[in-house]
Amino acid sequence: MAILNSTSPGQLSKYVIPTVEKLNTAMTKGLPISRGSSKSYKIKNNQTNINAIKEFAKIGPVAAQQKNALSIPLETTDSKATSITIGSIDKPNIKYNLGDMSEGIVGAAICARFIYKNRTITPQNVYGVLRSLPTPTNYPGKKGKYVEKTFKSANQKRGVEDDVRFYVSLAEVNMSALLDRSNEKLIFPYVQSAVRYANSRSVFKWSKLLYENNRYDKIEVISDGLGGQTTTKVDVYVKVDDKPIDIRVSLKAGDVKQFGQVSGIEFAKQIKLWDTSFGYGSEIESLKGKYEELVTQNKAPEAVSLVYNKIVELFNKDMRGGNNADMKRTFANSIKFFATLNEDNVTLLQVANDAAKLYTFDEIYEGIENMNLNATITTGKSGLPTLFINDAATNNPLIQYRVKQEFKSDGSPYIRNYVEKQTVLGKLIGQNL
Repeated sequence: MAILNSTSPGQLSKYVIPTVEKLNTAMTKGLPISRGSSKSYKIKNNQTNINAIKEFAKIGPVAAQQKNALSIPLETTDSKATSITIGSIDKPNIKYNLGDMSEGIVGAAICARFIYKNRTITPQNVYGVLRSLPTPTNYPGKKGKYVEKTFKSANQKRGVEDDVRFYVSLAEVNMSALLDRSNEKLIFPYVQSAVRYANSRSVFKWSKLLYENNRYDKIEVISDGLGGQTTTKVDVYVKVDDKPIDIRVSLKAGDVKQFGQVSGIEFAKQIKLWDTSFGYGSEIESLKGKYEELVTQNKAPEAVSLVYNKIVELFNKDMRGGNNADMKRTFANSIKFFATLNEDNVTLLQVANDAAKLYTFDEIYEGIENMNLNATITTGKSGLPTLFINDAATNNPLIQYRVKQEFKSDGSPYIRNYVEKQTVLGKLIGQNL
């Protein structure tokens, strides 16, 4: 069994809640905790361990705190090995995906917002929506389930009621976990985050409008996790009288930095990535021969580094030249493309651990238009590069392009180029709810 320390960087959040439950159960019932091939131990039921588990629950979902979270010690009942780290215990067996389940949770929170239009939404309102849903039905043409229900919602004028239809589709295991009342404690941090979004001004303005217009409206909250997976980044959206409104949400569960990727070892993928990002497609065409030669020699890190170093050179040359408005606009547009596939009025919502952060992508150029930028590159022990676009005034990064190498079943390399937001971009386009 793999231990928590083997979790990939930034991916701990999905294990936090079930790990906390596992530790609390082991502590209170005196059960041994398995640790891969290492010796199992029982942990003490004391305040020190209670505080340690609480700290893990607090910082575990934060990608930048993953190393610290995994190193938190727990006191054992063993007289020789008096402590173990949380990172040394086995990963919990997770059959469901909390990230996918969050689509249904956020949809339920938005649905509650439109049912109780002029009231502040609470977690109990969200649970009420989920508890009232009927037995799910098989999703047509795919393995999964969908469920829907229409609720009544009062207007300000007595006797006028709207219909609020909530529709959600998920993989069967995620649907079952979402609707299982025994999991309400498990999903509570996500419910709290979803409530923050449902009570935000961008959603409340619509419920207020539909409450005060004193006419019948058909409101639809659609969380179709099984439909449109390759054609849209939108996970939850709202229609009023069959017309989409500007509540269009792309969801990320946990402190996830990635919002785009271009994958594949072919040189055409490098052309696509850098033409989209900066308009540098033709400028790197001359590297094709050397790139493909290195790939043939099983030197994928060197091949990718060849291109990444050229991008740094081109970017910094353009920034020094001063005539870089077109390049900056291309860069800004690429961020919107990777995040939203160029759909308008799409917001990225990060939910987890009773926190919610909203990102908007329609005015990025205005934010970087007068910013002095530079590009830098680092190389890890694997030889794979990470390219940063920085605010030159502070040397803090806006965005990074990170490379991950994998191998196919035949042993041939496969490259993933991840596009990830960093500190400056987060402040530029994000707001805490």
